[in-house]
Amino acid sequence: MSYDFKKYIPTREPNKFIKFTISFNKDTYHWATGQTKQKGYQLVATPVERGDMWESFTAFQGFYKIIFPVERRSKKRLEEAIRIFNQEEESYIEHFKAQGIEF
Repeated sequence: MSYDFKKYIPTREPNKFIKFTISFNKDTYHWATGQTKQKGYQLVATPVERGDMWESFTAFQGFYKIIFPVERRSKKRLEEAIRIFNQEEESYIEHFKAQGIEF
């Protein structure tokens, strides 16, 4: 999968991180739930385990959110989506702290 932005936040456990990615969502249908979905820049947050040449994760452990609903992608819109992410990053980390993940 192609991402427009990617950031790893380390946890207290060795080789375990929270991976945040931002990409443009152009789908209007959510395949897993059968519900409609907004177009726009989508944040996906997932706990991952990383090594030098590998990365693994477990399905349905994270979340996704349309953080900047727009109809078309552009460099300026991506910059705005990243700014929104940076502004709200602590609240996203709180989601994982509530699941017992320590940072």
